[in-house]
Amino acid sequence: MEKPNYSATLAFSKTESYRTIFPHLQHQLYLNHAAVSPLSLRVVQAIENYLSERSEHDIENYWSRLIPTLESARRRVASFIDCDLHQLAFVPNTSYAFNILAQGLKWHSGDRILLYDQEFPSNVYPFLNLKKHGVEIDFVSSRDGQILLDDIAAKLTARTRLVSMSYVQFLTGFRIDLAALAELCHQNGTLVSIDAIQGLGAMPIDFKGSGIDFLAAGCHKWAMSPMGIGIMVMTDALLDEIGAPFVGWLSVEDGWDFFNYEQDLLDDARRHELGTQNWIGLVGLNEAFAIFHELGSETIAEKLLALSSYLCERLCEEGFTPAFVAGKENCSGIVSIKGLPHPSEIQKQLLQAKIEVSTREGLLRISPHFYNTIEELEFFMSTLKTILQKKQIQL
Repeated sequence: MEKPNYSATLAFSKTESYRTIFPHLQHQLYLNHAAVSPLSLRVVQAIENYLSERSEHDIENYWSRLIPTLESARRRVASFIDCDLHQLAFVPNTSYAFNILAQGLKWHSGDRILLYDQEFPSNVYPFLNLKKHGVEIDFVSSRDGQILLDDIAAKLTARTRLVSMSYVQFLTGFRIDLAALAELCHQNGTLVSIDAIQGLGAMPIDFKGSGIDFLAAGCHKWAMSPMGIGIMVMTDALLDEIGAPFVGWLSVEDGWDFFNYEQDLLDDARRHELGTQNWIGLVGLNEAFAIFHELGSETIAEKLLALSSYLCERLCEEGFTPAFVAGKENCSGIVSIKGLPHPSEIQKQLLQAKIEVSTREGLLRISPHFYNTIEELEFFMSTLKTILQKKQIQL
């Protein structure tokens, strides 16, 4: 059977010109976006312009620059993931958002939460912290790297208040069907929260269409923004149910009415933006999502799925074992290799060859982004094979 020509798609041609805003391409092959993304020249320039203003010109630029930037960023993110403006709050990181959820819901002894047993810790510890209130934590396991809805269903009980999963798993790259998960859980009267840090900026997210209740994501990975800025999104019903576990001077209707301590809280997600924002992060995020809007989420996903499909195919051809093999509906931008001897040493050798990937829990994790190419993945493959041949390692 003739191999598909992965490069012969509109997504490849549409993303080609964006390579010029990533200067690291001149001296390295970066395939580690599941850890942290490089900042594009456009993001860096936006941040530099802001810092220059604060240093030289419009120093107190809260109303002239910062509030318009905040409003622009909120519009861009909300439209990109299809949520309403009032449902979105900017937060420092994913862990902060899950703590808002965990501390905001009213728990009773015997309530249960279902998690994945290889979940990233930011989606675990905020809920383990509830055990002191009598909340029980259950875990579901994967099968061959995949989290099956049937296994989740088997773990649900009448006391399961919440299921919290990652949209894309950080180890394997497995992508769960959000709509199917939400439907399953809601039939049981169970809320669904999603850690989307490995999907935001890479795979399509339709918050309202999926039916999930809560979403959190740091934006320094696939969303290509500075560290220390993230998003939190929740349904109107959950906004009412959570209330305000923490409040600050900007949680109220008019934070600038300083001595009016009897004010009502904001009636939307902004009540969780307690005080001074990470403005550098927001300036960078605003420009990063301008780029995402130019490309479109479908173009980015099409390109990434083509890259991951090609890489999985080549790995199998060369005798490597991907962490899981599935249809495109469960794939993402992450491809991990299992069964490699001494993966940390292999990672170091790749780094010496100017190729950056990650090792996580014994897996070698490769995570390209929309600007990478088939040729770059082929260079990775040839370098990996050379390293193993020099070490005389049999697969």
